Amino acid sequence: MSKGKICLILSAFVYGILPVLAKLSYSGGANSITLTFLRAAMTLPVLFFLLKAEKKSLKLTKRQLIQVIILGVFGGALPIILLYISYDFIPAGLATTLHFIYPLVIVFADALLYHEKMSKLKLLAVVLVTIGIFMFADINMGGAHIGIAAALLSGIFYSFFVIYIDRSGLGDMDYIKLTFYMLLIMSAATLSFGVVVHGINFDMSARSWWMALIISALSTLIALPLFQAGVRYEGASTAGIMSAFEPVTSIAAGALFLGEYVGLMQIFGAAIIILGIGLVEYERG
Repeated sequence: MSKGKICLILSAFVYGILPVLAKLSYSGGANSITLTFLRAAMTLPVLFFLLKAEKKSLKLTKRQLIQVIILGVFGGALPIILLYISYDFIPAGLATTLHFIYPLVIVFADALLYHEKMSKLKLLAVVLVTIGIFMFADINMGGAHIGIAAALLSGIFYSFFVIYIDRSGLGDMDYIKLTFYMLLIMSAATLSFGVVVHGINFDMSARSWWMALIISALSTLIALPLFQAGVRYEGASTAGIMSAFEPVTSIAAGALFLGEYVGLMQIFGAAIIILGIGLVEYERG
């Protein structure tokens, strides 16, 4: 298996655990906007220290600055706020499943907008992964329309994040530098939005603060750099397909730690997703 695909699978595994940690943080007083802000802001000092320690330049061209602002607001803050909002209304595993409309959006956007040629095997892999993902949605949704809509929109905006990194040239930037600026913009945008709508709440339990710190560290220092590396090596469409390990992890973690329901349909869905991902690897071989 290629280096890029290993990065994407490891990233998906880490991202798949985060919804459980978010739910635990919510139980201690956190909300979607506060958690999005803390996720972006808490590891900024670490990234700044790493950049300085490695004597890397913090300079951005005017074009790069505009690109990072676009990425941080529309590809960073918006999808995560929407995804965290969905956790308030529907199970974490279901929210992650619906969020995973984005591999389908990415593959077809690349084909339609950038005329990327898609092999029959990759197309079959996309179909299998999509079927497998929506088999997870057999979980009773209970009419939670806000949560469902928020999760789907988060996936659409996240597809923009993946495509924009791949096509804008930002993927070639040093990943620590890119992550630092993206999270800086993301935290500023989220804080501003939270102040306007009175959605920031720092009156949280100690456990909630710890969960927020762990989420920030795992997403910023492990999952995001791995994902950026995977996009750089494999491209947006393959990254979208390989990342389908995330809802499998999320469903399993939700069942194990939160007692969320997992039925036979979800088990079959996970098997189909793994088969689809296997086809992508088979095509390479």
